[in-house]
Amino acid sequence: MVRADVIVEGCTPLASVEAFPPGLAVLPNDRRLAVMSQSGPNGFVVFDVFGTRPRLLSTHTLGVDSDGDLRDDAATLLAVRGAALYPVMGEIQALDDDLALASTSNYEQVLAFDPTTGGPIPVTLSLPAALPDIGLPLFPEPGAQATRTGISTLACVFPTDAFDSMGRPIAPEPRCDATRASFLTNLTAGKARAGGRLFVATSNLPGGVRFLPGTVLVFDWLEHAGAIEVRPSPTTPVLFTSGFNPTGVASFRTAGGRELVLVTITGAIGGGVGPSNVLTEAFVDVIDPSVPRIVATIPLDFAGPSFDAPAIDPTGRIAWLGASSSRQLYAIDLRVLDDPRLYEAGQDPVRLDGQSIGGLDARIFTGDRPLVLPPRSDGRAAIDCEGLTDVTINAAGTEVFASDFCDGTITRVALDLDGSTDAPYPGERFRVIAQQNSFAPNDAVGELRSPGTLVVRPGIPGVDYTSPDVLVALGQPDPQLCGVRVESR
Repeated sequence: MVRADVIVEGCTPLASVEAFPPGLAVLPNDRRLAVMSQSGPNGFVVFDVFGTRPRLLSTHTLGVDSDGDLRDDAATLLAVRGAALYPVMGEIQALDDDLALASTSNYEQVLAFDPTTGGPIPVTLSLPAALPDIGLPLFPEPGAQATRTGISTLACVFPTDAFDSMGRPIAPEPRCDATRASFLTNLTAGKARAGGRLFVATSNLPGGVRFLPGTVLVFDWLEHAGAIEVRPSPTTPVLFTSGFNPTGVASFRTAGGRELVLVTITGAIGGGVGPSNVLTEAFVDVIDPSVPRIVATIPLDFAGPSFDAPAIDPTGRIAWLGASSSRQLYAIDLRVLDDPRLYEAGQDPVRLDGQSIGGLDARIFTGDRPLVLPPRSDGRAAIDCEGLTDVTINAAGTEVFASDFCDGTITRVALDLDGSTDAPYPGERFRVIAQQNSFAPNDAVGELRSPGTLVVRPGIPGVDYTSPDVLVALGQPDPQLCGVRVESR
């Protein structure tokens, strides 16, 4: 392995100081622009990233009526939830160069906006006359429509497996149904559009380290002459995940051309650091959006993967996840998802651990056999580190880049996907080839440190652009957006 210290090309301070890490996305076609969410004040910031340093172009600040329903957000949530909570801006998905979606927790909604300006985009919401086992109190009345800029993800749901992550029975929620187990969704997380539908994960943390069953809300996504209509799926408005705390969501096409959705199931986690912080098992759930239903689940053991969406290589053959509580990475083989036996109607989700139909196994690196990132020589001991590794794949699909919140490093892992081999790929095909100390360890007072969200720009470094190829959101001593050269040296 080659180690090389590098000089950070340039960073731009962020106004947000109240929530970190923020959502960050590069536009899929316009390589010049990136957009970031911020809290305190809440809004979106647009950057030109074509130079050696991100340059702020515009800021759009959200008002007290973020969803465009002509009511004060805090007052609305106070009436429905009994508490006025401060919104936390979260993950951004740029669907196109003129449409992006951002999650907000506490207000529990997905905002539609123009990623080139940060300005809102109207969406028509409608509600079917009848929905099975779900209620959406902030949607319009059944049969009616309303124009909004936010899609409410505050829902009453009724789990069939009515136990929380501590094994306690779930009591009835009077605001939903006083006669049966129920709860209001919260902690709106990742989302993805696929198969004419929008899938939104809600982690459902009522307080402390107790998690309620994980949910993915399912909406029909309809477009007519440039106008967007969103309505809950009339047949399957909610899916309950295989484990607790669903966080990241990503859509992709398999090598065989099948469109699917992956959901990171982080599992219940505590408030500490290290492996002991992981309280329940983790999974990656696989959703067939055409049905919709969860067709498969991939167990990751007590991995505690990061909260982000899986990073999927451009060919749809492999996906990588960071870690929330350890200095390591996980990977799954997506080729098994082209097996038609997974999609037979009426069957439960297939567990892809080598013990299911045909011995199908998607696990490459898991909690009990991870890819461990090397520490830096002047960093903290692994047992003292928070974990929080973020992962992305370069535009060519040949390398994984992983940031380490504790050590301030960016590690490069080579992907060898050439040649035929049965699934899963053997772990020895993936090796650490370099690590650069891009930032200081997070116990270095006064120095730039604590990398969070990591994003690779599209295109070929040195051909499509000559500026830094990686964008990193830094948390300490003040939030900043930095451009870093990894391949673009």
